[in-house]
Amino acid sequence: MKRLMFGTLLFFAGSLTAIAQVPASSVMSVSEALNARDNSLVVINATLVKPLGREKYEFQDASGSITVEIDEDISRHIVLKNGQAVTLYGEIEQEYKGIELEVDHIEIH
Repeated sequence: MKRLMFGTLLFFAGSLTAIAQVPASSVMSVSEALNARDNSLVVINATLVKPLGREKYEFQDASGSITVEIDEDISRHIVLKNGQAVTLYGEIEQEYKGIELEVDHIEIH
């Protein structure tokens, strides 16, 4: 049990470290995020367009839209509504089916 708790603590500490490495002043547009290199840490301000199912959502800003993955362990603590403005902190993942943002942290406005 102690190992599980310690492992969980290390996981969350690692996530916070990754978030801390991306200053809020480096917020970028969705189009800039879509052009970022794979595994780049990014911060974007966007609006929820719609849920796509299985932890996937579509967010947009004035420059375009992006598919976002928000794991259930993050999303179960928040309520997301269509049209809601948020700041997303995460990592760009270039996959065979396209580019998406894997969210580590979300701030609701």
